[in-house]
Amino acid sequence: MDIFSFSRMIEYFPKLIKCLPVTLYIVIMAMVFGTILGVIIALLRIYKIPVLNQLSAFYISFIRGTPINIQLFIVYFGVPMLLSGIYPQINRAEPMLFVIITYALNNAAFFAELIRAAVTGVDFGQNEAGYSIGMTKLQTFFRITVPQAFRIAIPDIGNTMINLLKNTALAYTLGIIDLMGEVVVIGSTTRHTLEGYINVAIIYIILSVLLERCFLMIERKLNVRA
Repeated sequence: MDIFSFSRMIEYFPKLIKCLPVTLYIVIMAMVFGTILGVIIALLRIYKIPVLNQLSAFYISFIRGTPINIQLFIVYFGVPMLLSGIYPQINRAEPMLFVIITYALNNAAFFAELIRAAVTGVDFGQNEAGYSIGMTKLQTFFRITVPQAFRIAIPDIGNTMINLLKNTALAYTLGIIDLMGEVVVIGSTTRHTLEGYINVAIIYIILSVLLERCFLMIERKLNVRA
């Protein structure tokens, strides 16, 4: 039996590359919305807003304690059930919408914790120095705390983004034709999947290394300026 063929691997590669924009689209959208939500949740945790702080802690614990594929199915089946009475059209929404919602919510939980850790990692004496020269709390936060917290958080942001990229490999379970989805399609028509999986592994490794190098370069530049 012909289990593996290098020629098939070369044949499948262009087909998989064509689906790469779908994977990158999920990553970018999840990063944008996840970062916004993560910042909000982090601020609720930092300033210990009553009730919301406890709800945020539960949300973070739930997201970080459950597999992403479970979260995908909860959102895919749960959101339409909750909103069908208010917005019946939600039942006809594209699966991509639920994928982005899931990954954004997942990313927000991890971002909230790394932002909170970075902000609390800034020496409070820096804030007092800002107050002493007449800065308001808001000015001190954005001019002193945020730049230093960003510098602290850069390595974790890079790791979170790389993990997000790898987690998108499960988006195909909702019918998304991304990198993994295309491998499934190829396998169903040719009955050969090993070559596709190897190609996808190579693509993910290349993307992960590129992201790692980019964030490492950003970190070095920020440290030089500091």
